[in-house]
Formats: sequence, structure tokens, C-alpha cells
Amino acid sequence: MEVEWFTVTFALYKRVFSRAITLALKNWPVMGSVLIYSLAMSVAAVVAAPLGFMGGFMVTLVWAACVSSFLYLVEMMIRTSKVSWSDFRRSFGAYLWDVVGLMFIFWLFSMFAWPIVISLPQGAVILLCIELAVFILFNAVPELIYLGHHSSLALLAESYSFISANWIEWFPATIVAGAVFFCVMSLPVGAELFYLKYAFAGLVAYFAMVMRGLLFMELAGSSRRARAFRYRAGS
Repeated sequence: MEVEWFTVTFALYKRVFSRAITLALKNWPVMGSVLIYSLAMSVAAVVAAPLGFMGGFMVTLVWAACVSSFLYLVEMMIRTSKVSWSDFRRSFGAYLWDVVGLMFIFWLFSMFAWPIVISLPQGAVILLCIELAVFILFNAVPELIYLGHHSSLALLAESYSFISANWIEWFPATIVAGAVFFCVMSLPVGAELFYLKYAFAGLVAYFAMVMRGLLFMELAGSSRRARAFRYRAGS
């Protein structure tokens, strides 16, 4: 059984990675959107600096709009295989309030639960465990935002359900992609290679998000038994 699971999962990864490479190369201009997001965040930070609380709220909205845009572009790549200029223009508002809603939930938790937890004996350890659990159980939230279309609280519940059913297939590819990104960001480079490092890190993140979206669709649309049956049937 373990051998068959490994074979089926390897075939799944091969299919997903091959498709992700094709889509990432075909839609390479999407990589340029990362530069636009960076510019937007830089401008927002400068404008918001003297505005206090309202400035912080503005920066949050700009950040959420950039996340919305990127998720929408990835969705278009996965659903239609191509991204147009009109897709980019509508992307910033597509999932803006979904992202804001999730940020608000986590902000509430950090404001009220974290101070209580950190005050407990071994509070730092407990908080670390909670953060690890959040990372694991809600890892599929980005994909659910644009492929599931649920409310903010439902997104968390659906992510928990998806991870519970598919964690053993989901995390190997996700962890490898995350490790590559972390290694790139950790490279000790001089000023002359600073921007090159971040450009390569952006490329890794871009490919990883496309890969995750395709993998999510494969896993959410079938069970382990169904995937094994399809593999044995040669489809």
C-alpha cells in the first residue's frame, strides 16, 4: 500500500510540476506584477507615515489589494491558462475583502489571545505551538480564497478539512518550495546582487503559488482511493 501511495503521489507531483512550469513560462509577465506590488507598498508606506492609525489602515488595505491581485492572477492562470491586462486591472478588488476579513480575524486573536497566552507559564512555547498549528491547519487558505469562494470563517474551517484529508500529499511539495524560498532569501549577497536575490525569490514564490493551486485542484477534486484507481486505469 505504501509503495502504491508513493507511486501515485509521485505521478501526481510530476503532472502538477510539469503543468506549473508550462503555465509559469506562458504567463511570465505576471512576474512583473511583483514589482508593481513593491512599488505600491513603498508609496503607501511613505504617504501613510504621518497619518498614524489611518495610515496603518491604508497600508493594510494596499497590502490586501496586492495579495488579492496576485491570487486572482494565479486563479486566471490555473482556470484559463492565460492572464490578460483586463484581468490585472480587476484583480486588486477581486478578493480584497476576503483578505481583509482574514487579517481582521488574526488581528483580533493577536490583540486579545496572545497577551493572555504569553502571560502563562511556558507561554512562549504555547504560543509557538499555536502559531505552528495555525500554519499547518490553515495552510490552504490562499488557494481556498480563489478556488473555494467561502466567507472568512468558512475559509478556516475548509482549510482544516482539506489539510486533515490531504496533509500527506500537500506538505512535501509545499515544504520543499518554502525551503527553497527561505534558502534564497538567506543567501548572504552584496549590494550588487541584492535585487537579483529578491528577483529570484519572487520567481520561486511565483512558481510555488501556481504549483500549489494546481495541486489543490487535484487533491480537492478526488480522494486517495480515486487517485489510485485512476492511476491503475492509466488515466
